Formats: sequence, structure tokens, C-alpha cells
Amino acid sequence: MPRAWEELRRHARQAESEIDVKIVSLSKLGTGIQNVSSTTAAAWTNGDGIAGHSSSTTCEAMALEIEQLLDKLSLLNDELAEAVGILNQSGAATPTIVHTLERHNGILADYKQEFQKIKGRIHVEQERADLLGSVRRDIAAHKSGGVERQTELLMDEHDRLLMSNRRADDALMVAARARESLEVQRRRLMNITGQLQNLLNRFPAVNKLIGNINIRKRRDSIILATVIAVCIIVLFLWS
Repeated sequence: MPRAWEELRRHARQAESEIDVKIVSLSKLGTGIQNVSSTTAAAWTNGDGIAGHSSSTTCEAMALEIEQLLDKLSLLNDELAEAVGILNQSGAATPTIVHTLERHNGILADYKQEFQKIKGRIHVEQERADLLGSVRRDIAAHKSGGVERQTELLMDEHDRLLMSNRRADDALMVAARARESLEVQRRRLMNITGQLQNLLNRFPAVNKLIGNINIRKRRDSIILATVIAVCIIVLFLWS
């Protein structure tokens, strides 16, 4: 087996391990956001909003790291697919190698799907915390009756709406990229299936052996049916 294939597999497994750790950490951070939503809202009420901003910044930084790792793993899988193609041309590819490539592609697709689910959940929790903080700030502003404070709140609300629009645009871009990636994975899997079929066609002895086994099964079935029929006729004549 070529050294390049083993080296690429090692890098792919390392990237998968890093992605797994990062996704678990991001999921736990998203759960933490759910638990501190009320605390974040209270912080906004007091006018600082440090808790909410810190959590949002941490999530965005970790999400960016995961996206970079996913892109890295996708490139490694592409290189693995090219290596399989080279092995196939030289006749050195085996069904085990093809299955290994399919497994790496499946792991990548699962990671992408899980990452999008976690990002969506965190986005919902952040919007909930922002909305709750906005309501409490409006109540505080109404009680204080300060015109300047109300103007500041309106400006902050305007900024949050702009941020929400940007997040929505980012989510749409991510969805488009995910769809494009799935289409690429589908075409790649179809190509691998064709390569596997070509490998099987290169071994006619296997197909011949399978054909002989099927012929022997049919012959045994005919003999057994004949014996049963003769036994029934003899029993009928005997009675």
C-alpha cells in the first residue's frame, strides 16, 4: 500500500479527532448559554451586557475553528479520493481501501450535519437572551423616564436588528455551502461505486465461480424435486 495513502489517513484521523473534541466543547458551551440566559438578561438590564457578549464571542471563535477543521478534512478526503483513483489505475486498489474512503466521507458528512444543528441551537439561545435583555431594559427605561436612556436603547435595538440580519445572511450562506458540499459528496460516492464495480469486473474468476455455484444449486434443486416426486409416486402405487 503506498506510503502517501497511509500518511493521508493519519492526517484525516487526526483532523477527525480534533473536530470531535471541538464539536463536543461547542455543544457544552451552547448548553451553558441556555443556563445563563437569565443572567445575561440581567446584565443587559444593568447596562453592561458583558456575560452575553463574552459567550457570543467564544461561540463564534470556536465555530470558526471548527469550520476551518472541516475544510481541512474535506481537502484531505479529496486527496484520499485521488489516491484511490491512482491505486485503481495501477490495479492496487482493494474493496477495503474503497470502504475506508467511504467511511471517512461519511464521518465528514456527520460532523457537518451535527455542527449545523449545534450552531442553530446556539443562535436561537443567543437571540432569546438578547430579546429578554431588550425587554428588561425597556422596562427599566420606562420606569426611569429618561429620554436619553430611551434613545440609547432604541439605538442599541437598531444595532441588534442589524446584527440579526447579518446572522441570518451568514446562516443562509452556510446552508448553501452545506448543500453544495452534499452534492459533491454524492457525486464522489457515485464515482467510488463505479470504481468498485470496475474492480469486481477485473476478476472474472470470481464471477465464474459465483455462476458455477448458482448452477450447482439449481441442479441440486432439480434432483431433490425428482426424488421427492418418485417417492410420492411409489407411495401412491403401494397404497
